[in-house]
Amino acid sequence: MRTRSSDKKAQSASFDRSLDEQKQFVLPEVGEIVSLEDDAFSRSLYHHVAPESAIDDFLKKSRSYSLAQRRWKLPRSCTKLLNNDFYTPFLTVFSSILKHFWNEATVRGTRRVIDSHATNLPHCELDSCSTTHSSRPSFVIRAEGPSFQLPVSKTGEKPPAIGFSNATACIDIQIQHDQMPVSEQLMRVAIYARQIFIQQPNRRFVRLLVLSEEHFRLYHFDRSGVQYTPYTSFHDNPHTFVRLILGLSSPYESDIGLDSTIQWTIENGRKVDGTLTTRRSDGTEITYPLLKVMPFFFRGNIRGRATICWSVRDPVTGEDLVVKDSWKSEDRVSEHVYLQDAVGSPGVVQMISCEPDRDETRNLRGFSGAPPREFHNRVETRLVMKAYGKSVTRFTSAMQVLCALRDAIAGHMEMYNKGTLHRDVSIHNVLFGKAGAEPGLRGILIDFDVATRRGVETIRPEDWLIGTRLYQSIAVLSSSEYRDPLPRDHLDDLESFLYVLVHIMFAYDSQGVLQSFPSTLHAWHDESLGTAARLKQGFLSWKTPPIAVEEHWPIPCINLLLAYQAFLLPFVHMKADLNLRTRDARKDRVRLLAAEVVQHYTRVLQLFDEAIDQLNTPGSKWKLCYDSDSSSCVSVSSNDSETPSAARRDNPLKRVSEEYPVDQPPAKRPSDSPRITRNVAPVTRRSPRISPAARSPV
Repeated sequence: MRTRSSDKKAQSASFDRSLDEQKQFVLPEVGEIVSLEDDAFSRSLYHHVAPESAIDDFLKKSRSYSLAQRRWKLPRSCTKLLNNDFYTPFLTVFSSILKHFWNEATVRGTRRVIDSHATNLPHCELDSCSTTHSSRPSFVIRAEGPSFQLPVSKTGEKPPAIGFSNATACIDIQIQHDQMPVSEQLMRVAIYARQIFIQQPNRRFVRLLVLSEEHFRLYHFDRSGVQYTPYTSFHDNPHTFVRLILGLSSPYESDIGLDSTIQWTIENGRKVDGTLTTRRSDGTEITYPLLKVMPFFFRGNIRGRATICWSVRDPVTGEDLVVKDSWKSEDRVSEHVYLQDAVGSPGVVQMISCEPDRDETRNLRGFSGAPPREFHNRVETRLVMKAYGKSVTRFTSAMQVLCALRDAIAGHMEMYNKGTLHRDVSIHNVLFGKAGAEPGLRGILIDFDVATRRGVETIRPEDWLIGTRLYQSIAVLSSSEYRDPLPRDHLDDLESFLYVLVHIMFAYDSQGVLQSFPSTLHAWHDESLGTAARLKQGFLSWKTPPIAVEEHWPIPCINLLLAYQAFLLPFVHMKADLNLRTRDARKDRVRLLAAEVVQHYTRVLQLFDEAIDQLNTPGSKWKLCYDSDSSSCVSVSSNDSETPSAARRDNPLKRVSEEYPVDQPPAKRPSDSPRITRNVAPVTRRSPRISPAARSPV
């Protein structure tokens, strides 16, 4: 099989405005494109579905194929046909193939080719199916079975008969003289593929056909991206053509790219409940009932990890569990390796069982030898883990959220002591423990997808791609500026925990009510790497928080925030200095830094413990500390004990309010973590460049 690389994205104007709007979703997901130089891939598929002799028999008997002329009974030119007549001959051929081969009573009627060129198939996004976008493939293969359901309909309306939720595949027809560029063609079928992945969450790959008057092209989408074949004559290759139509309409779900270990019960065309089958740690099969019909977490990307999480229940113990399916990069250590080390560690997600090598995208693409250079293999994994509480953003008190973060940090320390560095600490990766959890289990650190072994020299100029931008440390954001940057360490993740605390205190009040998303965090997320790093360093130098934060949070939380900032700032300066030095010149100081890991964790945990203890004392005894020096602490009267804003009004360290915009529209109860939007002006306060001038703490 020969290939050539084609990473060109669609640049030509699309044929309708809605297609242009949908490209914004598809373009980032396609990635590296593999353009196959021969038809070996399409010829290799689906031989088990129909042997050569069975296809010979069909071609002899079929009214849709002429053995004498060795061609399908299709018009030699479609340019003069009316719109509907253009599709009818193709529909006749497709239907004749399905009718001949899928004639068993159990299969008959469950697969049917539908002319959909004049039908809007509604789109869904990850959070809703109320989008106004839709598509019109020429044909869809409509399916019935345990993985398919009727499309979502508006309340009181009858569901549409066809959609991406009950299609095994799409087929597009193009008139030869009006043939669009392959880049535009790719964008069209990628939109179809993306919708099938979203609306059929147990999809592992999607295959689609594009036909002209004389030829076909096969597109294959999986979590590594897309590959496509050259145009091949369906007249000269009738056996391959028949096998592809049968494969795309196969009653066997694994043939069409579905994970058959996840099945649903269908009532009145819709999924009502389901099961998920996996293997226990001893290798025996177990079938879990699904607690929800759809996954509670779903990335929805075509290419990438494509993480999907299902809520299930152990049929023996009745315990609620989480099943996590994902596709890891071949060169990355599987998450289950780190979770095996985490067994018994408080504050860290606990694994029940795993299937670390379920399949690989190289197998789905039929590579018999070495894959193309531009192809990046991914490995399918499944983890079964204990279920915990809600996201840390769903807190209802300051005490609750501080306890959760404190125990998650302690769990991070446990894993670091066992040799694992998380590398993706974010607000989404800290959960509350189960209701009534004991200290140590009140917060749980999850998602070790991009973890690494402690001390491994993995940092590269592109290391900033690992992790979530809003919570990345200054050193990580700056890593591309240095020739030989320091590898990530525990201090980077401890800094990320600070930004989780900042996100919570800046975007919510102390009862968990969502305020507006502040400009400070907006800038950290949207600015360039270097600008975000400088803004964060400026933030670490602040001696007081924004007035809006002081007004919504009790004094112990304010003191924790300021002390946490003050603890990290010297290390930021020290790392900036070390990054300018050669490995030999910095090795002694790096060694000394590594020797003080326990002290670093201990200090951060101490800060949280002090704040938690203070929250348990009467507010009249709280003192507001604008500096680590206790002489700067300000006593607060009992009348103002809930927030420090009153004490600050007469404090000489007070900042002018204009430096901190108060972004507080009427508060409302959140349904989820705040989304980053551009409705707030970026912060105007300029912060200094990262400088190694400050003295290091070691």
